[in-house]
Amino acid sequence: MRPGKIIWLWLILLWIIPDAAAQYVNIVCTGDTGLIYRVKGSPGSSFVWNVDGGAIVSDYDNSIKVNWGTTRGTYNIRVQEFSKFGCPAVPVTGKVLVSAPLIELGPDLEICQGESVEIKPEGTFYSYLWHDGSTGPDLLASGQGYIKVTVSDEYGCLRSDSLYLKVHPLPEIDLGRDTSLCGIETLDLDAGNDGVSFLWSTGESSRSITIDEGRQLIWVRVEDQYSCVNFDTIRISDCPIDERFKDMPTAFTPNGDGKNDVWRIPQLIPFPQAYVEIYDRWGVLIYKSDAGYSEPWNGFASDGREMPMDSYYFVINLGDGKSQPLAGTVTIIK
Repeated sequence: MRPGKIIWLWLILLWIIPDAAAQYVNIVCTGDTGLIYRVKGSPGSSFVWNVDGGAIVSDYDNSIKVNWGTTRGTYNIRVQEFSKFGCPAVPVTGKVLVSAPLIELGPDLEICQGESVEIKPEGTFYSYLWHDGSTGPDLLASGQGYIKVTVSDEYGCLRSDSLYLKVHPLPEIDLGRDTSLCGIETLDLDAGNDGVSFLWSTGESSRSITIDEGRQLIWVRVEDQYSCVNFDTIRISDCPIDERFKDMPTAFTPNGDGKNDVWRIPQLIPFPQAYVEIYDRWGVLIYKSDAGYSEPWNGFASDGREMPMDSYYFVINLGDGKSQPLAGTVTIIK
Protein backbone atom coordinates (compact mmCIF):
# COMPACT_ATOMS: atom_id res chain seq x y z
CA MET A 1 0.00 0.00 0.00
CA ARG A 2 1.55 3.23 -1.13
CA PRO A 3 1.25 6.57 0.68
CA GLY A 4 -1.85 8.47 -0.35
CA LYS A 5 -3.95 5.35 -0.94
CA ILE A 6 -6.79 4.33 1.38
CA ILE A 7 -7.51 0.81 2.57
CA TRP A 8 -10.94 0.03 3.98
CA LEU A 9 -11.14 -2.57 6.74
CA TRP A 10 -14.81 -3.41 7.24
CA LEU A 11 -15.73 -5.11 10.52
CA ILE A 12 -12.39 -6.82 10.74
CA LEU A 13 -11.81 -5.78 14.32
CA LEU A 14 -15.08 -7.39 15.39
CA TRP A 15 -13.53 -10.84 15.17
CA ILE A 16 -10.31 -10.12 17.00
CA ILE A 17 -10.32 -12.26 20.10
CA PRO A 18 -9.12 -10.42 23.21
CA ASP A 19 -5.92 -11.84 24.68
CA ALA A 20 -5.54 -14.28 21.77
CA ALA A 21 -2.22 -14.82 20.05
CA ALA A 22 -1.06 -11.85 17.97
CA GLN A 23 -2.37 -11.62 14.45
CA TYR A 24 -2.05 -8.83 11.93
CA VAL A 25 -5.24 -7.02 11.02
CA ASN A 26 -3.33 -5.01 8.46
CA ILE A 27 0.11 -4.82 6.85
CA VAL A 28 1.18 -1.36 5.67
CA CYS A 29 4.34 0.33 4.48
CA THR A 30 6.15 3.04 6.36
CA GLY A 31 4.74 6.42 5.50
CA ASP A 32 1.34 5.12 4.27
CA THR A 33 -1.38 7.69 4.87
CA GLY A 34 -5.15 7.94 4.87
CA LEU A 35 -5.91 4.35 5.97
CA ILE A 36 -9.42 3.84 7.34
CA TYR A 37 -10.15 1.43 10.17
CA ARG A 38 -13.86 0.83 10.95
CA VAL A 39 -15.91 -1.22 13.43
CA LYS A 40 -19.64 -1.81 13.73
CA GLY A 41 -21.22 -1.55 17.17
CA SER A 42 -24.62 -1.23 18.74
CA PRO A 43 -26.90 1.68 17.88
CA GLY A 44 -26.01 4.76 19.92
CA SER A 45 -22.60 3.47 20.97
CA SER A 46 -19.46 5.59 20.99
CA PHE A 47 -15.87 4.48 20.50
CA VAL A 48 -12.48 5.36 21.91
CA TRP A 49 -9.45 4.62 19.69
CA ASN A 50 -5.74 4.34 20.49
CA VAL A 51 -3.04 3.85 17.86
CA ASP A 52 0.62 3.12 18.50
CA GLY A 53 3.19 4.13 15.90
CA GLY A 54 0.76 6.12 13.81
CA ALA A 55 -1.27 9.30 14.00
CA ILE A 56 -5.08 9.50 14.00
CA VAL A 57 -5.77 12.33 11.59
CA SER A 58 -9.58 11.95 11.55
CA ASP A 59 -11.93 10.33 14.09
CA TYR A 60 -15.42 9.45 12.86
CA ASP A 61 -16.36 7.63 16.06
CA ASN A 62 -16.82 4.12 14.66
CA SER A 63 -13.95 4.65 12.20
CA ILE A 64 -10.65 6.49 12.10
CA LYS A 65 -8.19 7.65 9.45
CA VAL A 66 -4.56 6.89 10.27
CA ASN A 67 -1.25 8.11 8.86
CA TRP A 68 1.54 5.68 9.63
CA GLY A 69 5.02 6.83 10.52
CA THR A 70 8.38 6.00 9.01
CA THR A 71 9.58 3.56 11.66
CA ARG A 72 9.06 -0.07 10.82
CA GLY A 73 7.67 -2.43 13.45
CA THR A 74 4.52 -4.01 14.89
CA TYR A 75 2.00 -1.60 16.46
CA ASN A 76 -1.36 -1.88 18.19
CA ILE A 77 -4.75 -0.44 17.27
CA ARG A 78 -7.08 -0.50 20.28
CA VAL A 79 -10.77 0.37 20.31
CA GLN A 80 -13.26 0.29 23.15
CA GLU A 81 -17.01 0.61 22.69
CA PHE A 82 -19.26 2.45 25.15
CA SER A 83 -23.00 1.85 24.97
CA LYS A 84 -25.45 4.71 24.83
CA PHE A 85 -25.77 4.27 28.57
CA GLY A 86 -22.00 4.64 29.05
CA CYS A 87 -21.32 1.02 29.76
CA PRO A 88 -17.86 -0.05 28.51
CA ALA A 89 -17.29 -3.15 26.44
CA VAL A 90 -14.13 -5.21 26.57
CA PRO A 91 -11.44 -3.37 24.56
CA VAL A 92 -10.43 -4.98 21.29
CA THR A 93 -6.80 -4.80 20.11
CA GLY A 94 -5.39 -5.60 16.71
CA LYS A 95 -1.79 -5.60 15.50
CA VAL A 96 -0.58 -3.73 12.41
CA LEU A 97 2.72 -4.54 10.74
CA VAL A 98 4.43 -1.41 9.44
CA SER A 99 6.97 -2.78 6.98
CA ALA A 100 9.89 -1.41 4.98
CA PRO A 101 13.05 -3.02 3.62
CA LEU A 102 16.28 -2.13 5.39
CA ILE A 103 18.52 -0.80 2.62
CA GLU A 104 22.01 0.65 3.06
CA LEU A 105 24.41 1.32 0.18
CA GLY A 106 27.12 2.61 2.47
CA PRO A 107 29.18 5.80 2.32
CA ASP A 108 30.11 7.77 -0.79
CA LEU A 109 32.86 6.20 -2.88
CA GLU A 110 35.92 7.40 -4.80
CA ILE A 111 37.64 5.65 -7.68
CA CYS A 112 40.16 6.57 -10.37
CA GLN A 113 39.40 7.08 -14.03
CA GLY A 114 39.26 3.74 -15.81
CA GLU A 115 38.30 1.81 -12.67
CA SER A 116 34.91 0.39 -11.73
CA VAL A 117 33.36 -0.59 -8.44
CA GLU A 118 30.69 -3.16 -7.58
CA ILE A 119 27.90 -1.72 -5.47
CA LYS A 120 25.79 -4.31 -3.70
CA PRO A 121 23.38 -3.54 -0.86
CA GLU A 122 23.44 -5.89 2.09
CA GLY A 123 20.49 -8.20 2.47
CA THR A 124 18.11 -9.88 0.06
CA PHE A 125 15.13 -8.09 -1.44
CA TYR A 126 12.24 -9.01 -3.70
CA SER A 127 13.08 -6.47 -6.37
CA TYR A 128 15.74 -3.93 -7.29
CA LEU A 129 15.55 -0.84 -9.46
CA TRP A 130 18.74 1.17 -10.01
CA HIS A 131 18.97 4.73 -11.28
CA ASP A 132 20.05 3.49 -14.71
CA GLY A 133 17.03 1.20 -15.07
CA SER A 134 18.83 -2.05 -14.33
CA THR A 135 17.17 -4.53 -11.99
CA GLY A 136 19.96 -6.79 -10.77
CA PRO A 137 21.00 -7.23 -7.15
CA ASP A 138 24.23 -5.28 -7.74
CA LEU A 139 25.61 -2.60 -10.02
CA LEU A 140 29.03 -2.21 -11.63
CA ALA A 141 29.63 1.53 -11.71
CA SER A 142 32.40 3.55 -13.34
CA GLY A 143 30.89 6.98 -14.04
CA GLN A 144 30.80 9.91 -11.67
CA GLY A 145 27.45 10.87 -10.14
CA TYR A 146 24.72 9.79 -7.76
CA ILE A 147 23.87 6.10 -7.62
CA LYS A 148 20.44 5.19 -6.32
CA VAL A 149 18.59 1.93 -5.79
CA THR A 150 14.98 1.28 -4.79
CA VAL A 151 14.20 -2.13 -3.32
CA SER A 152 11.00 -3.87 -2.25
CA ASP A 153 10.24 -6.43 0.46
CA GLU A 154 7.79 -9.33 0.43
CA TYR A 155 4.90 -6.96 1.14
CA GLY A 156 5.67 -4.67 -1.77
CA CYS A 157 7.01 -1.93 0.47
CA LEU A 158 9.69 0.25 -1.10
CA ARG A 159 12.72 2.05 0.24
CA SER A 160 15.61 3.78 -1.48
CA ASP A 161 19.18 4.72 -0.71
CA SER A 162 21.86 6.51 -2.67
CA LEU A 163 25.52 7.39 -2.63
CA TYR A 164 27.81 9.63 -4.67
CA LEU A 165 30.57 8.12 -6.76
CA LYS A 166 33.50 10.47 -7.34
CA VAL A 167 35.81 9.63 -10.25
CA HIS A 168 39.26 11.22 -10.03
CA PRO A 169 41.14 11.87 -13.27
CA LEU A 170 44.51 10.20 -13.70
CA PRO A 171 47.65 12.30 -13.23
CA GLU A 172 48.56 14.14 -16.40
CA ILE A 173 51.97 13.17 -17.79
CA ASP A 174 53.60 14.17 -21.05
CA LEU A 175 57.21 13.17 -21.56
CA GLY A 176 57.09 14.46 -25.10
CA ARG A 177 57.57 12.82 -28.46
CA ASP A 178 60.08 10.06 -29.15
CA THR A 179 63.43 11.50 -30.14
CA SER A 180 67.16 10.84 -30.40
CA LEU A 181 70.16 12.35 -28.65
CA CYS A 182 73.57 12.87 -30.19
CA GLY A 183 76.97 13.24 -28.63
CA ILE A 184 76.86 15.23 -25.42
CA GLU A 185 73.21 16.17 -25.84
CA THR A 186 70.96 15.54 -22.84
CA LEU A 187 67.20 15.66 -22.35
CA ASP A 188 65.32 16.80 -19.25
CA LEU A 189 62.17 14.76 -18.63
CA ASP A 190 59.46 16.18 -16.34
CA ALA A 191 56.63 13.99 -15.04
CA GLY A 192 54.39 16.98 -14.22
CA ASN A 193 52.99 18.46 -11.05
CA ASP A 194 50.00 16.12 -10.54
CA GLY A 195 51.91 13.47 -8.65
CA VAL A 196 53.00 12.93 -5.09
CA SER A 197 55.28 10.00 -5.89
CA PHE A 198 57.31 9.10 -8.97
CA LEU A 199 59.16 6.01 -10.14
CA TRP A 200 61.28 6.02 -13.29
CA SER A 201 62.57 3.05 -15.24
CA THR A 202 66.02 4.32 -14.31
CA GLY A 203 65.22 3.75 -10.62
CA GLU A 204 65.03 7.45 -9.80
CA SER A 205 62.12 8.82 -7.77
CA SER A 206 62.30 12.55 -8.44
CA ARG A 207 59.78 14.52 -10.46
CA SER A 208 62.29 15.14 -13.26
CA ILE A 209 65.39 13.39 -14.54
CA THR A 210 68.07 14.04 -17.15
CA ILE A 211 69.03 11.39 -19.68
CA ASP A 212 71.95 11.06 -22.08
CA GLU A 213 72.20 9.65 -25.57
CA GLY A 214 71.74 6.01 -26.36
CA ARG A 215 68.91 3.76 -27.44
CA GLN A 216 66.54 3.37 -24.51
CA LEU A 217 62.89 3.23 -23.50
CA ILE A 218 62.17 5.49 -20.53
CA TRP A 219 58.94 5.17 -18.56
CA VAL A 220 57.61 6.84 -15.45
CA ARG A 221 54.92 5.82 -12.97
CA VAL A 222 53.12 8.72 -11.28
CA GLU A 223 50.79 8.37 -8.29
CA ASP A 224 48.69 11.27 -7.02
CA GLN A 225 47.10 12.10 -3.66
CA TYR A 226 44.07 9.91 -4.45
CA SER A 227 46.29 6.86 -5.20
CA CYS A 228 45.45 7.20 -8.88
CA VAL A 229 48.30 5.96 -11.09
CA ASN A 230 49.27 6.83 -14.64
CA PHE A 231 52.22 5.99 -16.89
CA ASP A 232 53.99 7.57 -19.83
CA THR A 233 56.92 6.47 -21.96
CA ILE A 234 59.38 8.01 -24.34
CA ARG A 235 61.64 6.15 -26.75
CA ILE A 236 65.15 7.45 -27.33
CA SER A 237 66.60 6.20 -30.61
CA ASP A 238 70.20 5.92 -31.67
CA CYS A 239 71.55 9.16 -33.00
CA PRO A 240 71.41 9.18 -36.83
CA ILE A 241 74.98 9.03 -38.10
CA ASP A 242 74.54 12.02 -40.39
CA GLU A 243 73.18 14.03 -37.49
CA ARG A 244 75.95 12.94 -35.13
CA PHE A 245 78.75 13.96 -37.52
CA LYS A 246 77.15 17.01 -39.11
CA ASP A 247 79.46 19.37 -37.16
CA MET A 248 82.61 17.32 -37.65
CA PRO A 249 85.65 19.52 -38.54
CA THR A 250 86.48 19.49 -42.24
CA ALA A 251 89.89 21.21 -42.08
CA PHE A 252 92.91 21.68 -39.81
CA THR A 253 96.19 23.65 -39.89
CA PRO A 254 99.25 21.51 -39.02
CA ASN A 255 101.68 24.43 -38.79
CA GLY A 256 103.04 23.75 -35.31
CA ASP A 257 101.49 26.78 -33.63
CA GLY A 258 99.64 24.57 -31.16
CA LYS A 259 96.23 25.53 -32.54
CA ASN A 260 94.21 23.14 -34.66
CA ASP A 261 97.38 21.22 -35.54
CA VAL A 262 95.58 17.86 -35.77
CA TRP A 263 92.27 16.67 -37.12
CA ARG A 264 90.26 16.10 -33.95
CA ILE A 265 86.91 14.32 -34.28
CA PRO A 266 85.09 14.56 -30.88
CA GLN A 267 82.11 12.70 -32.32
CA LEU A 268 84.19 9.49 -32.32
CA ILE A 269 84.52 9.38 -28.53
CA PRO A 270 81.52 6.97 -28.09
CA PHE A 271 83.04 4.57 -30.65
CA PRO A 272 86.10 2.87 -29.15
CA GLN A 273 86.47 0.53 -32.15
CA ALA A 274 86.31 3.23 -34.83
CA TYR A 275 89.22 3.80 -37.22
CA VAL A 276 89.91 6.46 -39.85
CA GLU A 277 91.44 6.02 -43.29
CA ILE A 278 92.87 8.92 -45.35
CA TYR A 279 93.34 8.78 -49.13
CA ASP A 280 95.06 11.22 -51.46
CA ARG A 281 93.45 12.59 -54.62
CA TRP A 282 94.56 9.48 -56.57
CA GLY A 283 92.86 7.12 -54.12
CA VAL A 284 96.05 5.91 -52.45
CA LEU A 285 95.73 5.09 -48.76
CA ILE A 286 98.21 7.29 -46.94
CA TYR A 287 97.04 6.95 -43.33
CA LYS A 288 95.07 4.54 -41.15
CA SER A 289 94.45 5.18 -37.44
CA ASP A 290 94.43 2.73 -34.60
CA ALA A 291 91.07 1.62 -33.15
CA GLY A 292 89.42 4.44 -31.27
CA TYR A 293 91.32 7.19 -33.12
CA SER A 294 93.18 7.99 -29.92
CA GLU A 295 95.91 9.79 -31.88
CA PRO A 296 94.25 12.28 -34.30
CA TRP A 297 95.78 12.64 -37.77
CA ASN A 298 98.54 15.25 -37.80
CA GLY A 299 98.84 15.65 -41.58
CA PHE A 300 101.61 13.09 -42.03
CA ALA A 301 101.38 9.89 -44.01
CA SER A 302 101.93 6.59 -42.25
CA ASP A 303 105.41 6.39 -43.81
CA GLY A 304 106.37 9.76 -42.24
CA ARG A 305 105.89 12.00 -45.24
CA GLU A 306 104.46 15.46 -44.52
CA MET A 307 101.43 15.87 -46.76
CA PRO A 308 101.02 19.09 -48.69
CA MET A 309 98.08 21.47 -48.45
CA ASP A 310 95.23 19.77 -50.29
CA SER A 311 91.86 18.11 -49.79
CA TYR A 312 91.98 14.44 -48.84
CA TYR A 313 89.35 11.77 -48.90
CA PHE A 314 88.48 10.04 -45.65
CA VAL A 315 86.53 6.93 -44.71
CA ILE A 316 85.44 6.45 -41.12
CA ASN A 317 84.39 2.99 -40.00
CA LEU A 318 82.64 3.25 -36.63
CA GLY A 319 83.29 -0.38 -35.74
CA ASP A 320 79.89 -0.84 -34.09
CA GLY A 321 78.83 -3.59 -36.46
CA LYS A 322 75.75 -1.78 -37.72
CA SER A 323 76.60 1.68 -39.08
CA GLN A 324 77.62 2.32 -42.64
CA PRO A 325 81.07 3.91 -43.16
CA LEU A 326 81.21 7.68 -43.42
CA ALA A 327 83.00 9.30 -46.33
CA GLY A 328 83.97 12.85 -47.19
CA THR A 329 86.90 15.21 -47.52
CA VAL A 330 89.18 16.97 -45.06
CA THR A 331 91.47 19.84 -46.05
CA ILE A 332 94.99 20.57 -44.86
CA ILE A 333 95.54 24.34 -44.70
CA LYS A 334 99.02 25.79 -44.42
